[in-house]
Amino acid sequence: MCAPVKAMRLLHLVGYRGNSAEFPENTLPALRSAIALGVRFIELDVHLSTDGVPMVCDEHQLARVTGDDDADISGAQMSALDVSQTNRFGERFLGTLIPSLTTTLRLLEGRPEITVFVVLGRASVARMGHDQVISQVVRALRPFRSRCVLVSKDLATIHTARTRAEYPVGWVIPAYDAHTRLKFEAFKPEYLFCDRALLPAHGALWRGPWRWAVSDVSDLNTAMELANRGADFVVTRNVRSLGEAMRAHAAARAAHAASIATANAVFRSEGISRADVSTRIGVGDITRRDISPRAAPPVRTDTAPRGTDEDDVHRETDRVIMAAEA
Repeated sequence: MCAPVKAMRLLHLVGYRGNSAEFPENTLPALRSAIALGVRFIELDVHLSTDGVPMVCDEHQLARVTGDDDADISGAQMSALDVSQTNRFGERFLGTLIPSLTTTLRLLEGRPEITVFVVLGRASVARMGHDQVISQVVRALRPFRSRCVLVSKDLATIHTARTRAEYPVGWVIPAYDAHTRLKFEAFKPEYLFCDRALLPAHGALWRGPWRWAVSDVSDLNTAMELANRGADFVVTRNVRSLGEAMRAHAAARAAHAASIATANAVFRSEGISRADVSTRIGVGDITRRDISPRAAPPVRTDTAPRGTDEDDVHRETDRVIMAAEA
């Protein structure tokens, strides 16, 4: 008989700073658009103002707006800054301002399926220290605790987030080398974020209890190649185009799986042998070898009811089926 299909594995799409291909990054319009497109994982940056207010922006983004790499600016002043990125969008989004983390998280109300990767800026940590940054951010995250992961380039920061706040954490690794590997094998973060340019051209990603999120992915072929190497997430600006491509691919794989199931039934009824069937299945049918289990996403305690069937369809936008034949 035809070989059974193994359990499906999933590749998730992460919206980098929301739908930042079509809207100014780290802004409410970008985040609303990503959610409307069915993105279930979103990465955003958090920078603390001088008076300790967590604001959704990157320190480099703030420096471009203020012209100062170390601006001494309050939360109220930051919330009045225009971040419409006229260099990219002209005057289309004039008046788009920096939102606070508290305001941004309200977008998650009634959306228990969404997970947010909150990237903590190094400048805030350098100015205020790990404890202060973690304390202020965690306070804002409290109503949505089960749907947030704290991420940083600074290993000491995520160590503090895990030990003192007991949050799942992600480390943005500075290099893909033996020295870095020793560190994350010792620390074992739930997530490892890596820029695609840092990866070697070939070979499986290092396995462990962590889940890999690879940044700067813009097309389906690259996403598929990374999935075959062991990536669990691809981080992209192009949430619309890549999401549509992944959805189409998932539909094609589902149709393929259905055809195999039908063939199984026919072959069983006709008594055709497994060896004979094997000659009919091409190498192209195998899209990904099974890999070791990954750490589970944050455990959610939300009690909000699930959405309609239409909502469920949108929530699948970020998924692509990586089925392998046994």
